[in-house]
Amino acid sequence: MSHENEISKSRIETLTDGIFAIVMTLLVLEITVPNLTHSELIAGELSKRLLELWPVILSYSISFIILGFFWINHHDQFHYIKRANRVFVWITIFYLMFIAFIPFSTALLGEYTDQQISVVVYGINIAMAGFWASIQCWYATKEHRLVDSDLDMNFIKIMSRRGVIGIISYLIAVVLSFASIYVSLVLFMVIPVYYLVPAQKDRFLSWFTRNK
Repeated sequence: MSHENEISKSRIETLTDGIFAIVMTLLVLEITVPNLTHSELIAGELSKRLLELWPVILSYSISFIILGFFWINHHDQFHYIKRANRVFVWITIFYLMFIAFIPFSTALLGEYTDQQISVVVYGINIAMAGFWASIQCWYATKEHRLVDSDLDMNFIKIMSRRGVIGIISYLIAVVLSFASIYVSLVLFMVIPVYYLVPAQKDRFLSWFTRNK
């Protein structure tokens, strides 16, 4: 196998870590401290205005956790990826493009939580980020292109299917928004819980992979 088009994977990791750091920081900037000008009303108004921030804080929390899982997934992938080439770099660029868009879709969801279009934009944004993360995994592991030749194929299949499950789940949340926005919001909160289970302990996917 020719390695003449290889690119240092450490440069990709540095770029990715930097973008994740910026994006996760930008999320909190959407939470603004209430500006009260009448001092005599502050005691009563401040509590009310803080409560009004709950949609923004909720969208911030969901997105921060989701970004955390995306970053962990990236870290796990690069534990097994040993090389990188230009095609992989461009796949990563498209992945980071949707990651960088998350502060906007989060702000939209926080400001217009009761609007379906906000849920649709947010869900598609997350699903597209997941899609490109899955493309990263597929490209790197296909015929062991960028990973060690002895990496277990069953483990590769489990990692790939976990990514697909996430994409499908967020798209389902988008579709359900046509019936109930709040069901979609609940799904946005619940889906990341699945990824608390390490891939090695995912019994369902292990069974499914062995019996396919």
